[in-house]
Parts: sequence; structure tokens; C-alpha cells
Amino acid sequence: MNLKICSKCKISKSFPEFYLRKTGKRAGEYYEKCKECMKARGRSYYHVNRERQLSLALKRREKYRQLMRELLVEAKNKPCMDCKKSYPHYVMDFDHRNGEQKIREVARMIIGGWSKTKVLEEIEKCDLVCSNCHRIRTHRKPAGIRTSLRENLVPSQTKFSLG
Repeated sequence: MNLKICSKCKISKSFPEFYLRKTGKRAGEYYEKCKECMKARGRSYYHVNRERQLSLALKRREKYRQLMRELLVEAKNKPCMDCKKSYPHYVMDFDHRNGEQKIREVARMIIGGWSKTKVLEEIEKCDLVCSNCHRIRTHRKPAGIRTSLRENLVPSQTKFSLG
């Protein structure tokens, strides 16, 4: 079995206990420090630079949200599937098709920081319709389906009684 000596703790360890470089000139090589020492260094750096790290994380999160908002605007920049009219993005809704397993509303997924892949998968399960056509579609659904939708709501999601 091949072993490698950690440059920090000086303990001989197997290769799976070292991270593999993924990019750069040395891609494919193992780091000099073992995973355990690398993690300890990362924790130490975070504690010393906590405010900076939190600030960077906040900036990354906001940048990602902005990217996802732009993706949403682009996805909604199409005419309504029912009336064929074009409206601004904020008038368009994603209506989950019957029979499709809905994970969550697309807008809530974006607010919640879901991955781009998951959001796009959820959009694929939907028809793009304007708000008016969405209300008409919902009204035309059989009463049993509308009732089951109401029953699936968590009480904290609504401020009014659904009785």
C-alpha cells in the first residue's frame, strides 16, 4: 500500500487521507498536508478572519441570488402558453403540470438558495402562463384537487383561514 508523509503532522498516511489537486499545473497530484491538517488550518484561518469570511460569504450569496434572478427573468421572457400574449416577467407564473411531482414553488427555491440545476429541473415541470391565465387554470381544476392543495399548506404559509 502506498503511503505519503504529511508535511505538517509528519505522520505516514494512505493516499485517500490527502486531498487531490483538481486544477493548476499540479492537477492530479496530492497536497503535501493531510486532510486532517488542511481542515485544522481552514478552521484556524476562519476564526482569525471571521468577519472577512462572513462578508465574502454574504457577497457570494448575493451574487448567486442576482444570477438566479436573471435566470428567472430570462425563463419568464416568453409569451403565455394559454393566451399567447407577452407580459413583463413579474406578471408571468410557473404553473406545475398535473401529474408532475412538485418539490417547491420556483420563486421560493430561488429565495432559499437552491442550486441552479434543481431550479431548472423544477421549471421543466411547469407551464409558463400569465397571472390571469394561472388564476383561470386554478379555478377550473376539479374541487378535489384545489381542496387537496389547500390541505397540503403548512399553517405558517398563510395568514388567513382556509376553511
